[in-house]
Amino acid sequence: MKKQPTPEDIHLFDATEKDLRAVNAFLQPFVDQEFLLPRTRDELKHLLKHAFVARWRRKVVGFAAVEIYSRKLAEIQCLAVHPEFQRMGIGRRLVQACVRRAKELKVLELMAISASDAFLKECGFDYSLPKQKRALFVQPLEIELEPTTE
Repeated sequence: MKKQPTPEDIHLFDATEKDLRAVNAFLQPFVDQEFLLPRTRDELKHLLKHAFVARWRRKVVGFAAVEIYSRKLAEIQCLAVHPEFQRMGIGRRLVQACVRRAKELKVLELMAISASDAFLKECGFDYSLPKQKRALFVQPLEIELEPTTE
């Protein structure tokens, strides 16, 4: 009988370049299902600088990275947990590792964009920052602009 993993069996590590191939393979099904944006090898390699890998035995079962835009702003990227390992606290541990990293780097604001806002709210994220700051978005490729008169 195969032993079912427990949360204690899952270990988090700082990602390294040696993880690039395994992380890329792990993320691909999430990209295929359009849960995550596709990344080039170089983009993923760049993210590994501030990334975390969750492993069960030697298998990657979770991943998240912090992309630092400036001292003011960073974003959690590529947060994913293998479906068979969800609801074990791995996602929360990955988010906490990202928050810790942003804190160590003295980043003022850390954002996360997700279709699963309930989980992120449980991790302490919210739609607005203190003093009611909000992030607003537009998809430039989808918007019609009026012609300029220059």
